[in-house]
Amino acid sequence: MDMENATKRSRQDYIWNTTAGLINAAEAVIMSMIVTRITNLSDAGMLTIAFAIGNLMMTIGKFGVRNYQVTDVEQRYSFAVYVKSRLITLLLMIIASMSYLGYAYVILGYNYYKIGIIFAICMIYAVEAAEDVVWGYYQRLGYLAVGAKMFCSRWTGILVSFVIILCVSRNLMITLLICLGVSILVLCFTLGRTYNRYCMAQDRKVLHSVGTVHFSQMKDLLWNVFPLFCSTFFAFYVNNAPKYAIDAVMTDEVQACYGFVAMPVFVIGLLNGFIYQPTLVYMSIEWNEGKVDQLLHRIKRQILIIAGLTGGCLTGAYVLGIPVLSLLYKTDLQQYKAELMLLLVASGLLAASGYLGVVLTIMRNQKKMMAAYGVISIIAFVTVKYIVSLYGTLGAVMSYMMLMLLLCIVYSVILHRCLKGIKS
Repeated sequence: MDMENATKRSRQDYIWNTTAGLINAAEAVIMSMIVTRITNLSDAGMLTIAFAIGNLMMTIGKFGVRNYQVTDVEQRYSFAVYVKSRLITLLLMIIASMSYLGYAYVILGYNYYKIGIIFAICMIYAVEAAEDVVWGYYQRLGYLAVGAKMFCSRWTGILVSFVIILCVSRNLMITLLICLGVSILVLCFTLGRTYNRYCMAQDRKVLHSVGTVHFSQMKDLLWNVFPLFCSTFFAFYVNNAPKYAIDAVMTDEVQACYGFVAMPVFVIGLLNGFIYQPTLVYMSIEWNEGKVDQLLHRIKRQILIIAGLTGGCLTGAYVLGIPVLSLLYKTDLQQYKAELMLLLVASGLLAASGYLGVVLTIMRNQKKMMAAYGVISIIAFVTVKYIVSLYGTLGAVMSYMMLMLLLCIVYSVILHRCLKGIKS
């Protein structure tokens, strides 16, 4: 009976976690499709940059703690330490969000309507960052599906409210601010229904325990995950650097169109992940046992798979990409065909760099990865805005593709040196 329960729980974990992943990937796409049909293209552009900024800010709120928390099987840190640390990072997230909006108002000339839209999205993601620490706690206890159901419930509430309120109000800012309220209410409701049922006895009054957590414990935890945070923050920045540049020098309508054609960028990486995820354990064993030739063969084979996926996606996109995207977003995107094709090339490079990053993580080279992404982030910050001001969306796409190519080259050099060091 215990084995049956374990199998059933594992199946539920897989189903609900996959569902949450799909919702997470589709939330921006769904909301953009709705906006283009109910309001206008300018609103869709504001929503696009709001998601780009909100996701970047959420990396501050989550601070790369989730994977560390889930794998803390020895309970080096209590749940109270994780909660209090999350309160600190949430405060930093809110300060960073407000600081950016202040900068955007003064320097970029944002109006209150656009500020309100971005503020609402950032705060919706702040709620998500708060939920994430509980989801990680449930996952560590073996209740991954419970946290995934919380996530699905909250975003279902947001999306349903979004459609209804936007149809009535025709005002994106008001709609998103109400959705923020819905997000908070659903989180409170799901926490009330689940926490006492699934938490450990010593964590039943975790909010009382938070006050007894020493600063040294939080500092130790946050310092341990700091490289993970930096890598994630830099990755989000580089991936969205063209959107920030378009926001600075072009119109919201152009931002919307770029966001529409950029939507398939993560498709190749997603497909690639389904292929290599089951092999991670074998790769770890091969590395730990010094079977370098086997590992290298596996890496080369996966890079060829990525090349094949990229070629297939390019072929499909050349024939169907623009018509399908134009239909989805109810916008004529014919003039962006070159951008779509180049973005798919960049998507293949992104998938390759992501895979090489996984390999380097197995080899425990996170700090080198952080340094590589840090340097590329600086290059993006210095160059992309200027290139976009000269060449528009084509410049945005070209600069993004070159950044991904540079990241692949740097990761390949690091990987080559690691393998060469083992062989010698």
